Amino acid sequence: MWAVTGWAFATWLKCTLLLAALVGVAWLALGTGSGWFWAALLGAGLLEVWAVRQLGREWAYEARSSWWWAP
Repeated sequence: MWAVTGWAFATWLKCTLLLAALVGVAWLALGTGSGWFWAALLGAGLLEVWAVRQLGREWAYEARSSWWWAP
């Protein structure tokens, strides 16, 4: 189970760092006065929430088949 937890954590970290880098590039290119920057920030936040929910579902699916979770 720790392998699945480690995979989920590593995947979450990669996604988060990629989104943060993209928002950073948007900030450098557009500045905070641009509406496109705020749209990119909002989009990255929504994508992060979606990714966390999907990773949580995947982790729970794998946890159900694990010996310590099953009834």
